[in-house]
Amino acid sequence: MADSLSVNEALDQLDRLDGEPVAIHGILRFEFEHVAVWHYPKEERRDAEPFGQASSSIWLSTGSGSVQLNELGLEKLDGHRVSVLGTLHAPDPHFGGCGHMSGTPAEILVSSIDRL
Repeated sequence: MADSLSVNEALDQLDRLDGEPVAIHGILRFEFEHVAVWHYPKEERRDAEPFGQASSSIWLSTGSGSVQLNELGLEKLDGHRVSVLGTLHAPDPHFGGCGHMSGTPAEILVSSIDRL
């Protein structure tokens, strides 16, 4: 696995990194129907169609297995800088986005999250 990427760097290389293990750093957001890592610094975030303000975010996923994200741990990390390790995935072409209502441009199948 290469050096840690910002959210924007990972999204810019999504075609090449799709299905690859990555380390991504940013700000963790844990909200109702939105669990994602957002680009940091905030001034560099993108706001473009079709994702609007979520254009600089990557959905956190655990897949369809029985392992789920630790909600209490995510509440404590909400708003903090984190490093997320996992496998980056582009959206399914039938949906056009990832996460709740296909609202983010990519997702990461999480293997670990650490506060920076």
